[in-house]
Amino acid sequence: MTSPLPQNGTNDFRAILTHAGITVALGLGLLLLAHATSGSVQTVLVVASPVVVLLGASAMLYRTYLAWKRNGRWQVWQGGAWFLLFFFIVMLFNSAPLLFE
Repeated sequence: MTSPLPQNGTNDFRAILTHAGITVALGLGLLLLAHATSGSVQTVLVVASPVVVLLGASAMLYRTYLAWKRNGRWQVWQGGAWFLLFFFIVMLFNSAPLLFE
């Protein structure tokens, strides 16, 4: 008989919020730093901000896969990954006008 409790601990939700929060903060921080600079540094930071969010989403999808393999609560990890992928699209479209100035 299976237990209704999660098999991989109760800190999943906290880990997801921490992962997403750090990823969003880094992406927004790079974008704000890009607004404060100019020239080629601005271009690099504008390109780097969505890339950081995409890497964070990819890492969360990998953690989703690991939770699925150990029969854990993979659904919450997938939800966090969808949030980061949506945020990646928002960051991508918000940073694109800066590249074409």
